[in-house]
Amino acid sequence: MWTWNKRLLLIGIMIIMLLSSCNQISQQEMQNKELTVLTVEFNSGAPIPNLYITATDVESGEVVEDAVGSEEGEATFSKLQEGRKYAIAATTLENSTENDGYTTIENFTYDSTKPYYRLETYFSRDKQELGVPAVMQNPELPHGCEITSLTAVLNYYGLDVTKLEMADNYLPKQKISTVDGQRFGPNPAQAFAGNPRDKASGMYVFAAPIVKAAEAVITDKQADLRVTNKSGASQDEILQLVREGVPVVTWVTLDLSTPKDNSEKGWIYEGETVPHKAYMNLHAVVLTGHLGDKVVVMDPLKGFVTYNVDQFFKSYRELGKQAVAIHK
Repeated sequence: MWTWNKRLLLIGIMIIMLLSSCNQISQQEMQNKELTVLTVEFNSGAPIPNLYITATDVESGEVVEDAVGSEEGEATFSKLQEGRKYAIAATTLENSTENDGYTTIENFTYDSTKPYYRLETYFSRDKQELGVPAVMQNPELPHGCEITSLTAVLNYYGLDVTKLEMADNYLPKQKISTVDGQRFGPNPAQAFAGNPRDKASGMYVFAAPIVKAAEAVITDKQADLRVTNKSGASQDEILQLVREGVPVVTWVTLDLSTPKDNSEKGWIYEGETVPHKAYMNLHAVVLTGHLGDKVVVMDPLKGFVTYNVDQFFKSYRELGKQAVAIHK
């Protein structure tokens, strides 16, 4: 005969076994957690199908996993680690090898309790985006982001000119020389320091010489265009130009990172006696579109890229508010 105590003991054992089984299943499910990335269009929120999506470990810089989205705009990732920071990037398969399309990049920290990540993209083109062509600076101009960006804008207006023609014939340039271990060269506000073709010694240039290059080629080609140095312009002023159909060459840093300078790479500007530090991550892109909290740029290293508008203009301000606009 079973006593009530034995029955209660048996029931207790069964409950413990059940809970243990559930716990094992729960642990297994946690180990096999997957993240679904849903790519959608900024404006409508509609899914964007068949995009090539990568997850890059921010700390190591290595691509951990990649996938092609479904017709519903979904891609599944299973190799992400809890608490690590990743960069999720979405582009087309063609652009992943040819750099002729958009790339949307966002950073996030993986949380296995959140199985979905919504990535807004700019692949459904909006009327506020300008049709500036993608012109890549490499391999010929490893330090030619500024003149390549200008070339893309001139091409947008129908001017038949190449980046090399602009770099060789129109860009004001001046060599950097070394005397007794000290480097001497031009003020980047007056001329390009070095040569954009030279990976070893080429440096950079600011807005004013790019204005001169644009004015010179416009005169030679007898084009009906005008150039404005928009350095110092506010975020609203520059965005208004884009809304009016005017692309703007804008100085920021690579990937909008914090400006990095280096005293060893710096030089004494012509006519001065004190050396200036050199920016090591200065970059120039073409601002081509704006919608909501995103901007679209033509990056001469990557093609079309979208960024958060506030982060973009923060970098613009940190680089001294350098910008050039070409108008009809």
